[in-house]
Amino acid sequence: MAKNYDVIVIGAGNGGLAAAANCAKAGLSTLLLEKHNIPGGSASSFVRGRFEFEPSLHELAGIGEEGDPGMIEEVFDRIDAHVDWVKDNSTFRLIVPAKEGDKDTFVNENGVEVSVDVRMPVGFHEFSKKLDEIVPGSYDSSMAAFDLSTRMFKAFSYMDEELDPIKMMGVLKEMPDIMRMASHTLQEGLDALGMPKKAQGIFSTYWCYMGVPASRFDFLYYMCMLHSYVRAGAGMPLRRSHEMSLAIDKVIRENGGDIWYNSEVTKVIMKDGKPAGVQINGEKEVYGKRFICNVAPNFAWNDLFNVEDIPAKQLKMANARNIACALTTVYLGMNVTKEELGIKDYSVFIAPDINSDEQFKAAQDYFHNYCIINCLNEVIPDCTPEGTCQLFLTGMTFGDVMKNIEPKDYKKFKIRVANDMIETCEKALNISIKPYIEEIEIALPPTFSRYLNTPQGTPYGYMLDMWDSMIPRTIQFGKDQPFDNFIFCGATQERGDGYGCAYHSGEKAAALTIKAFKGGK
Repeated sequence: MAKNYDVIVIGAGNGGLAAAANCAKAGLSTLLLEKHNIPGGSASSFVRGRFEFEPSLHELAGIGEEGDPGMIEEVFDRIDAHVDWVKDNSTFRLIVPAKEGDKDTFVNENGVEVSVDVRMPVGFHEFSKKLDEIVPGSYDSSMAAFDLSTRMFKAFSYMDEELDPIKMMGVLKEMPDIMRMASHTLQEGLDALGMPKKAQGIFSTYWCYMGVPASRFDFLYYMCMLHSYVRAGAGMPLRRSHEMSLAIDKVIRENGGDIWYNSEVTKVIMKDGKPAGVQINGEKEVYGKRFICNVAPNFAWNDLFNVEDIPAKQLKMANARNIACALTTVYLGMNVTKEELGIKDYSVFIAPDINSDEQFKAAQDYFHNYCIINCLNEVIPDCTPEGTCQLFLTGMTFGDVMKNIEPKDYKKFKIRVANDMIETCEKALNISIKPYIEEIEIALPPTFSRYLNTPQGTPYGYMLDMWDSMIPRTIQFGKDQPFDNFIFCGATQERGDGYGCAYHSGEKAAALTIKAFKGGK
């Protein structure tokens, strides 16, 4: 007779892994199902030639410092998962190449005419001081913003504990500054603090990590993200993000949980109006009492449920929300060192304009001279064979940008996009990349869609517009779940994309599931 599990987790992405680990540690019989042969989704690695590449992770906020762990460390500490962390004690370098009509341009250290070229340091005071050097009169507004973000973290913890909207509003009323800023965009918040426009552009550089420009990004949420990077710098797992996934896999198994890879959930089995089990690979059935789903709701409703079993509210929600941005990434294995290439930074943001809304507008077309270039060797020097280095270049797009590309033109289009991205980096840094490429892999939105099983290939879930941002999603979280025994987790949930956000969503789904069992439901 087949085993009946307390909890079945669908999908071993970051959210699903965190959910399964927490449920298993709580003593619930737990089954984690994953269609691929390895865990992690985006948090994995792949090999081309003599290079092992990181598929998606740019940098982790929330690593913290010795004696003062960050959010990511705390997630892993709570489940006794062990990862070797490597710190990058910087934030970002932003380069905006000069264009016709720009004023106050200068030639940077690379010999390129630019309107902005700045490396931003770690530490609230240091970050604000550097901003003030570039744009005089920015220090006070920058520090005021970080003061608000410091207090917002306290509100976050309350919001997760209190799911009842009335109680939650009472808690937030105790924090009048937070309530005053909660309904404002990043642009409105920085305007209210008196930050000069040019400084706002630099301050908003990380907007792309959530895919929402300053005029539409929740001020407090952006500040908490920036806070995490600036407080103690970013970090990486020593052995790529797959180290994190394997560490959680180990925790699940050590606590009695089962993990079945190569096991795609092809149907949710319903009984008495709610999930009772799942079908695997179109054949085997396994049953459970509660379910946590790390599959994008759009795909879950389309692929796993009969239409008559889908709550009407869920269809309305899916249709009302906008799909967030998709990514294109070019992975490069170089047969020279980063020093020989002239690379001096881990993360360089190359933007066609200082204003995030202009960057967002440009991203409605396929390639728009916006690119992030990362060199992992800057953080982990020996991550590639001696005498080599690896780069990965990332660009964003919004909407179904592939709809006019015929299958016969796909390869040619892919090569053109990669060529444009490489040339953008070469021009902005005044370096030569093409002659030294030993290995290249190009991932367009269809690549990510096929691997991650997400609409239009987005890893970001739904657009975090103000009406659908973190605070309203958190307040409505309990009511937005489709069944009383079925909870979604992952990038589509209240905090959107990001490794830490996904782990948090898995923890939260597990906490509610564990609470339900303790309550006898």
